[in-house]
Amino acid sequence: MKRLWITLFLFGTVWGQDKIKVSGFFDEVIDNNVLTLQIKSENTQIIENEDKHAILIINSDGGELSLKVFWGDAYLGHNPRSVTYRIGTNDSITELWESSNDYTVTISKNPVEILKKMAKNRKILFRVTPYQKNAITFEFDIGEMNLMVEKFPNHFADIRPPSITERIGEISTIILIGGTFYVILFGL
Repeated sequence: MKRLWITLFLFGTVWGQDKIKVSGFFDEVIDNNVLTLQIKSENTQIIENEDKHAILIINSDGGELSLKVFWGDAYLGHNPRSVTYRIGTNDSITELWESSNDYTVTISKNPVEILKKMAKNRKILFRVTPYQKNAITFEFDIGEMNLMVEKFPNHFADIRPPSITERIGEISTIILIGGTFYVILFGL
């Protein structure tokens, strides 16, 4: 019986793992909650004679979103890099992304637009050409992205449309404030 429980526990632990690793903390300096989502690529590429995964990183610093790709220690070079991505079955798009200080990470200039499309799809492909190397392409399973947007609405307010309850609340507030100002200005 003990072996059965151990087997079920181990199977449940492996089977229940999410594709998206979630971490967060409260930053007292900027007085904000910081949320980080990390998604490991489905495939590997040979980088410096080793099979390496890429990591898709989505940061929310109090609602300020950023989108980065860690290219598995591939040296990208000093200049901004052309990154080509394809979300779901949409056409591929090539943009110029900034590089991090160690030149192994690219940083999107339009994270909100990309994340909006990601929340509605199941996969995304990214391609970049490292310095003096051949292009490398990584695929990410983003099927759980919509769940993350729903789970952390304060961090993804720019992406998720407001619910009907939120819209009714906003309209009610506007009417209440407008009515109060009307009474103050013009009386009953």
